[in-house]
Amino acid sequence: MHEVWKTYRKPLMVLLLAFAFVVGLLIIYHRTATTYVMGALIHPGRIETEERMGSLMVADLDEDEPERFHRPSGSPALNTKYSFSELQNPHETVPVFKNPEDLIKAYYGLLREASNMAGHHGGCGTIGYHQEPYPYAWKLLTEDYRKALPLQKFIDSFKGTGHTTLLKLIPAWAPPDTPDNIRYYMVETEVITGPPTTGETKDTAQPGYFAYYYGLVTVEDTGREGWKIKRIDYIPEDFLCAPYHSWYWDASALVEVIHGNWYGLVDKIDSIDRHDSLYLVYAVGNGQFYRFDFVRLTNGEDILLRENIRFAGVWKETNLLRENDQIYKLSVLNPRLK
Repeated sequence: MHEVWKTYRKPLMVLLLAFAFVVGLLIIYHRTATTYVMGALIHPGRIETEERMGSLMVADLDEDEPERFHRPSGSPALNTKYSFSELQNPHETVPVFKNPEDLIKAYYGLLREASNMAGHHGGCGTIGYHQEPYPYAWKLLTEDYRKALPLQKFIDSFKGTGHTTLLKLIPAWAPPDTPDNIRYYMVETEVITGPPTTGETKDTAQPGYFAYYYGLVTVEDTGREGWKIKRIDYIPEDFLCAPYHSWYWDASALVEVIHGNWYGLVDKIDSIDRHDSLYLVYAVGNGQFYRFDFVRLTNGEDILLRENIRFAGVWKETNLLRENDQIYKLSVLNPRLK
């Protein structure tokens, strides 16, 4: 037996090392492989946070907001200005956009009339212009983004998407060292989709359903080609988590906990002003005046976009969150979007 072991020891060790190497590569690939959905990078939805205070429940909300979390809003779709019929041409060329917001509106204007529902429940045959608008939308991406997401991969990332609606488009905070040709925008989208026609649902009629995403669109002024989309990051919205867990989903609670309890900057909240989906929280502390800008999502959650301090009667945008707390603000520094 000892002689047999001496004979096969080295080959066995080589096999074991090779096996461990392959497993390690698979683990690394699993952790680093890029997943694109609807032309964007998808990131985790829930924030893992220490419970610094009791969870806010539905009962803690104002009585005039009983359906804040459990019913999608009836907010109208954002006017995207552009349509596929206006941008379609025999050469599949797209305009040069001198305005970054026009670029984003054109992108979602194209997606609004595109669909890729083959193999999924929902719809009656092709929907809208089917896959025709996708190549035009793809050409609104930067060259580097198109290299990372080739056209067919871009189209495949929309599998199961029957309709896309842009609900919100709001400028997001940019760190002071951001190049002049880079800007960030908060977006929220509504999509109609359906389950795959496989497995148990293959021969059983299934309903289409609505899904909501929010995130950041990074745009770049490329010069000769105008503004292009450099990157899109989405976070899927959840409708059953926020009202029953934690506190960070509510604008006033977030300011009181982070800027008040944690940092000692805010003594009290003076008022909250609402402008459509924007919620401006005015607060004061140590003689200093603050304004925190939130956007309320379709699922009822308030997302921090900007922090402002008033100097000589003028609001100056700043960044008050510490490095470990950037997770609570929708910005390029948020580790969830890395």
